[in-house]
Amino acid sequence: DEPTNHLDVMNVKWVQDYLMGLKNVTSIFTSHDSKTLERVATHILHIQDLKLSVHKGNLTDFVKEYPPAKSYFELKATKFTMAFPQPGYIEGVKSKGKALMKMEGCAWTYPKNTKPTVEGITVQVSLSSRVAILGPNGAGKS
Repeated sequence: DEPTNHLDVMNVKWVQDYLMGLKNVTSIFTSHDSKTLERVATHILHIQDLKLSVHKGNLTDFVKEYPPAKSYFELKATKFTMAFPQPGYIEGVKSKGKALMKMEGCAWTYPKNTKPTVEGITVQVSLSSRVAILGPNGAGKS
């Protein structure tokens, strides 16, 4: 079930290579990762209206045979829309640019480690911030 969820690029490739390297074995997996389905799948099992159908080929072949399936993997291929209300202000914060959180010179050490995993961290977050923490698995993002 979703074998590539929570994996970085190198580990996704490892899973893909592993699945493709299996000989005389059938693997059935669910995935929303269109690149993995494209590269690994030799057949697509499709459930529609409580009926199961088998389609030979990868994701591209399946979408050619059943075009509505494109909406499973591309948001622009669907009529579905989502709308979220604009968040309100936080009491005492009159500006979206005002810092809500500040950290300076911080470090983090995993339990049982002798040296910090990350150090010298300085971060400031405001209502207008969109912060992403990037790094390979095991780098200490959590």
